[in-house]
Amino acid sequence: MHPRHARYDDGPSERRVIVVGDNGLTLRFIKHLIERYAFHVTAVFADGPGGQRDEIRREAEVNRKLQVFSQPEVTAETVRLAGLTDAYAVALMDQNDVGNLHLALKIREMSHYLGDETLPRLVIRMYNSGLRANIQKLLGDDEDGVYVQSDADMVADTYALAALQQLPPGEIDIWGRRLYLSRQREDRAEAQWVVAGGNQAGIELIPEDDNEALRFLWLSPDRKQGRLRPRLTNATLAVKEAVSALRGLLTKSLVVLALVLFAVFAFGFAVLHFWPSGANPPDGDGEVFYLLALMAGGGIDPDMEASRLLKVTQAVVVLTGSLLIPFATGAIVQAVVDRRYALSEGRRTRHVREHVIVVGLGNMGTRVVERLRESKIPVVAIEKHRDAMGVRAARAKGAQVLLGDASNQEILEEANVKHCRSLVAMAKQDEANLEAALSGLECNPNLRTVMRIYNPEFAALIRQNLNRATPPQGAPPHASYSAPEVASASFAQALTDDKVLVTIPVRGHIAYIEAFEVGEGSMMDDAAAHRATKVGSHRLIAVKRAGGSISWNPDAAFRVGHGDTLLVVATRKGLNDILERCRPGGADW
Repeated sequence: MHPRHARYDDGPSERRVIVVGDNGLTLRFIKHLIERYAFHVTAVFADGPGGQRDEIRREAEVNRKLQVFSQPEVTAETVRLAGLTDAYAVALMDQNDVGNLHLALKIREMSHYLGDETLPRLVIRMYNSGLRANIQKLLGDDEDGVYVQSDADMVADTYALAALQQLPPGEIDIWGRRLYLSRQREDRAEAQWVVAGGNQAGIELIPEDDNEALRFLWLSPDRKQGRLRPRLTNATLAVKEAVSALRGLLTKSLVVLALVLFAVFAFGFAVLHFWPSGANPPDGDGEVFYLLALMAGGGIDPDMEASRLLKVTQAVVVLTGSLLIPFATGAIVQAVVDRRYALSEGRRTRHVREHVIVVGLGNMGTRVVERLRESKIPVVAIEKHRDAMGVRAARAKGAQVLLGDASNQEILEEANVKHCRSLVAMAKQDEANLEAALSGLECNPNLRTVMRIYNPEFAALIRQNLNRATPPQGAPPHASYSAPEVASASFAQALTDDKVLVTIPVRGHIAYIEAFEVGEGSMMDDAAAHRATKVGSHRLIAVKRAGGSISWNPDAAFRVGHGDTLLVVATRKGLNDILERCRPGGADW
């Protein structure tokens, strides 16, 4: 565990975090640290106006836990003067990958130079995925107190899950099994537990029963017993994509050609079968097909003694066969040319259904397309600007890209909005996203929409009004999220949850999945499993024996011993509670 990282600290904290940056994400990140986790924060940025500096200064005037430290230029020395040696963590939130990396390296070097053995935790915002994946070679990884993530990646996961009407955090892999979150009980579940319940009056985590349950955590059947299902699913998706691509090549000319050829060869087959030639009588249907193929290629000797009907049939089949190759070649070339023209003009190149429409191919929109394509979901993207950075990336992932205004109903109809799964509006402007979603609803009143809205309060109001006809336990068809709000919450959690396995957001509340080893002489040593469950605090999911065997959803009489590991879903206070119960020697240890 990192030296400065106290686990599950719930009480008022005097720990200080230095936050470097003044962009749209920074202020929300600071508020999360102060309001949800009770940190003290020092905001560091350059003197003068710019970004959200004025908003941060005004917040510091009314919030005693926030201080502002500014100098003409932000350097490692600036961070030192802001209190580096006493800081619990430093968060580098500028939209400058190289600048953040340079400052992080200087901060580490300075900490060693100052003889600070308990290095501050580093949280680094970084967009470049290649640089982010290899940064541990320079700074270390999470075990070394370094957390590097892209806000675009964090947000993309949320929007992609919403597009498929799945609940975050999506698929959960723990101890070789797969868990999911749902709004209703799942019939396929091997076991399931209530995570949250409530109504318009409020939310209760880890409730006593499933009355007014809002979230269920359920265990998927053992994947070893159902290995064929994912393979069949992947094969089905591959076949659908292949058929969709083939449809894109089937122009009207090719369809007419295929129908004419089918009619000619069907007629020829009937004549050869029922009125055969005396010189070359076929023996069975196989030889009829053989003769028909030879005739189509012009490779059969004429039979002057044949009937007039047979002669006419042979002549028609031979002429049709001789015309087949040039006609088909021309039709295929025309189809290829049409497809290239459609690509250059930003038109749809093939038929598609059950797809997701993504509006806007900026950083976040492109990430959403990539997430969906990783799950083999067909995607049609709509982008106004031909030279947008995400156009080529989206096409490389197999998505179709239409160039145009997504608020234009003609563009939406070309994207086949009437038969799509959902529309995800990811443009940078709230107005463009709202307009695209509302235009989509005009074309398809049953459309599911997901919108990127900057202001979290505005996003909540849009979501509530569009879903006002949906019951609380139902799956709302419309979602709207503030990207900075989602990303700032994820960055803030990186400073608090050292070993938490999974974080589950539920309407502004957070539940956690965590594993605890039972210590010798602890309150859980040689105790019944039901003592690892407490209403409103924590609920036992599974027990892993010291030998490796796992019992999911053990009954109340199941005995737990030291060396066993408990998997629980809990509130933040519940994590502290179960930690004390598993601590060697009990709470007084």
